[in-house]
Amino acid sequence: MDSGDADIHTYQPVGNVQVSPNSGRRTFIPDVDDLIKPQMHMTFDSLENAYLFYQRYAKAGGFTARKGTQYEPRKGLIHNKWFVCSKEGTKPLKAIDSTQEAGSSNVNSKSKITRRVPSIRTGCEACIRVKLMKPDNLYVVYYFEESHNHSFVAEDDRYLLPENRSMNYVQEEAVNALSAINVGPVRAFNIMRTLYGGFDKVGATKVDFKNFKRDLNRYIAEYDADMVIKRLRRKKEFMPNFSMEYLTTADGVLRALFWADGDTKRNYNIFGDVVSFDATYRRNKYKMMFVPFTGVDNHYRNVTLGAAIIGDETAETYSWLLNAFRQAFGRAPPVIVTDQDPAMRKAIQDTWPESRHRLCMWHIMEKLTTKVGANLCNSTDFKKRLCDIVWTDALLPEQFENEWGVILADFDLLNHEWLQSMYEIRDTWIPAYYRDQHMSGLMRTSSRSESENHFFGQFCNPNCTLVEFLGHFDSAIEAQRHEHMKNDHDTRHTNPQILAKEFVLEQQAANIYTRTIFFDAQLEIQTAINKCAVGKWEDREDNFVNFSVKDFSQACTSFFQVMMRQLDMTVSCSCKRYEQFGLLCAHIFCVLRLLDIRQFPERYIMRRWTREAVPNSAPGAIMGISESDDRYQQVNGVVREITRSAESLINRLVYNFDALCAFRDYVGQYQSTADQAVVNAPPRSRRDRFAEITGYTQETPVTVRMPKTVRFKGMGKPSRMKSNREIAIIQSAKKKKGRECGNCKRGGHNRRTCSYPARENADDSSESDEAEPEGDDEEEIEDVVGEEADDEELDDEEQE
Repeated sequence: MDSGDADIHTYQPVGNVQVSPNSGRRTFIPDVDDLIKPQMHMTFDSLENAYLFYQRYAKAGGFTARKGTQYEPRKGLIHNKWFVCSKEGTKPLKAIDSTQEAGSSNVNSKSKITRRVPSIRTGCEACIRVKLMKPDNLYVVYYFEESHNHSFVAEDDRYLLPENRSMNYVQEEAVNALSAINVGPVRAFNIMRTLYGGFDKVGATKVDFKNFKRDLNRYIAEYDADMVIKRLRRKKEFMPNFSMEYLTTADGVLRALFWADGDTKRNYNIFGDVVSFDATYRRNKYKMMFVPFTGVDNHYRNVTLGAAIIGDETAETYSWLLNAFRQAFGRAPPVIVTDQDPAMRKAIQDTWPESRHRLCMWHIMEKLTTKVGANLCNSTDFKKRLCDIVWTDALLPEQFENEWGVILADFDLLNHEWLQSMYEIRDTWIPAYYRDQHMSGLMRTSSRSESENHFFGQFCNPNCTLVEFLGHFDSAIEAQRHEHMKNDHDTRHTNPQILAKEFVLEQQAANIYTRTIFFDAQLEIQTAINKCAVGKWEDREDNFVNFSVKDFSQACTSFFQVMMRQLDMTVSCSCKRYEQFGLLCAHIFCVLRLLDIRQFPERYIMRRWTREAVPNSAPGAIMGISESDDRYQQVNGVVREITRSAESLINRLVYNFDALCAFRDYVGQYQSTADQAVVNAPPRSRRDRFAEITGYTQETPVTVRMPKTVRFKGMGKPSRMKSNREIAIIQSAKKKKGRECGNCKRGGHNRRTCSYPARENADDSSESDEAEPEGDDEEEIEDVVGEEADDEELDDEEQE
């Protein structure tokens, strides 16, 4: 043997090995401390404690234990119980005919291949037996066999034993908490094994993490909708000003659900001048549509103003949803932006007649190429000219109508059906007709809703339950509100660069508006200083002065008319920027600079754009349930406090190695004390754990049931179920097809062994004598190949 072979580590038996001198049979005895080894006449106050003691002994010895047979003469009272080694007994193996393919004509074959799972049973006789002793009602050990007929697991591999693979409380909470931000159990396991320092330090495997999540979803199962309804009701009980409404069918199946909290209502009072909403699918396993209501906050960011889940896209369901929205917020928004969904349009007309319904310009213009033809849009300037009059805010309605007619006449499209239909509803999507509508310029498309759907899509997945989805939604809203708080902080504690220090209104605007809005106002001020000039002015009635302002940054040649009454600081501009956006334009700033106005006009400071438009939400307020009101939340609160404290201590001691080791020893000492204290604590059942996590016990009656998977427009065609005969035909065709010859396109051979004549080449024109017979052969070959192609097309049609 080479000297290098001696250094190779081999798997060594663990425990004390004894060999019988007569039979040569080897037995193995665990090498453990006598304090944890079972002894004859040892007593336990319950069977559970006896089993826990034997499990602890098995874990230290390198084997696993399980519960065996029992004697129970009277129900509920066990007189005798066996706890045995997991390798006790034998398991019969089912023979599998490996020569038969799955799905073949063999009667005994199965459509699913059976796994060949090896058995761990070796007929081991190691065990302890306990019996009930009267009158103390204690269980005493009357038989103990410590010899095993198998070797034990080495200490380095014991974490792989099923009994040693269990998720602890912290890991279960981590998996449940990480799922709220769309981190699955596999990623959660990889995170933990990285933080713990290896697979063996986790105490469970990736499969255990996946099974925990699977079992949790199974626990939710048909109670999914009921859990969500009861959780929202509980929020309504603990959260002030929380609203929730739901709609069910006559059979109690959930049809629609709407909810909004107090912070959402507060935001709606300030930012609810223009609202966009759109339905999106693939947010839950039931394919129910998610409908967020979206507005624009004082940082020009998206803000969620309520949310809903609906089971269908009918006008009736949308009408119910809009009524629930009005009931929660007290009023409908002045402007509502959606796509061209006819059900939405009818519901808004019937339910919110006072709101002005604006259609998404992008969705309409996206259809232009399809409707009028790609050649016209790509080869001419038709699309450019049309976009110039559609996307601008500078045109008046009369000007738009004239330009529209000229463009359609130039390209002979006056009688185009789709363009005529879009022209008839021009007041619902063209900006020229919204010039006088307050704050209508905030949203001209439903891109805010598209962005909101993408934002929530980062937290959700299409296979989650409604309980998971509600957790994802809360996490997304918490992230959104945290971002708003961060933007407020940056606005308060950072100073922007002032470009026009001689113009005092710029500094005042920096102190009034949020940082994003100030940058917009600063751009207008710079335009007023550098690219605007007052051409003339004239006095009008009621002390108004009409200023004609030339804006050299605009393509138009006309002047903008600014009406100014300095007595009460009333001002307006023909560009209508303040009416559409709530912000003063460069033309008004030009006049204010000319008149040397030293104070920002207060009546034109809209609260929705100011720094203190709305107060920030309290951290964790989205959860809605105080930790002092729920035992489960109390425990989690204490766990988080311990974690933060331990992390803080580690951060302080990390550069003092001796102190860090002392802290480690102190924790280890306390851990040993805790192990002694809780050795007899029975483990909680998985069902009780799930009830604690979800806050729902399955013993309660179900009032709302989940719908079956529903389908909506835009989801594509459903996959058709195929019969067994059709599947067999398709598989047979695939097997018969095989490889084809590159010369004749037939099967069964290749180009080198092909016996058919070669195809004609274009440069073989000199061989005219052989051309005709080869041509005949080619035609025959092409006919055969054509028949095969027709058969393949038929198979494809049958498959579709």
